Amino acid sequence: MTRTAIDVASTYFDRVRARDIALVDLFHEDAELIGLGERKTGRDAIREFYSGVIEGAGPTPTQVGSLLADGERVAAEIIIELASGGTVHAVDVFRVEDGLIRSLTYFIASE
Repeated sequence: MTRTAIDVASTYFDRVRARDIALVDLFHEDAELIGLGERKTGRDAIREFYSGVIEGAGPTPTQVGSLLADGERVAAEIIIELASGGTVHAVDVFRVEDGLIRSLTYFIASE
């Protein structure tokens, strides 16, 4: 059974909160992660990115309101608490195909 785009985005946030690198398994093999002027392409590059983020920043995202879905696209406004005590405000936009993330674009502002 194929998961809905909302299910995939919810599972992604659950895994980030759990600091579970298996979150990368939610991405297509050739997926893209786009943000802060950079583009990571492919699951290996995305895994390397998240390994550093999870280890270095220890992010804990909290949704602001509900996930917003339109077909294969999901948008989430989140506040991310960092292990350092800081926070960032972010918007994540997912494009999901066949139950996996095809692309994730994120926009970040300091709190």
